[in-house]
Amino acid sequence: MIWALLVLLGVPIWLIVGVLISVWYSRRHFRAQDGVFVLSIRAHGEQRWPRTPAYGRCLGGIIVVNRGVALLRTSINEVVRVDELEIDQPPRKPSNAVGRLVTLADGSLIDVAVAEADSTRLDALVPPRRPG
Repeated sequence: MIWALLVLLGVPIWLIVGVLISVWYSRRHFRAQDGVFVLSIRAHGEQRWPRTPAYGRCLGGIIVVNRGVALLRTSINEVVRVDELEIDQPPRKPSNAVGRLVTLADGSLIDVAVAEADSTRLDALVPPRRPG
């Protein structure tokens, strides 16, 4: 009878361990890809930054943001404009963050906090406009 109970408990435990290892490996592999950087993102005007950071990648005039435990929640946003943003209370990650106010193609505004080294990636999303 005890063996039957151990078998019933053992299968789900191994399944959970397998899923956790797979999620850890997937996150590790994703973060190691070229062009991926840590960022914190919130709707413009919100007071608090999210607890967990997201991971972003800039492609042309588009920013792809992955969130969640397995980084499967993906949002793809076309960027129209990037401006500097003063951050009064920076998020925990990334450390030494600088702020950017990003205007998306649908007209919404988002606050983005990135490491200073990665801020040039956001700034390069929108080419400077030529006068005339």
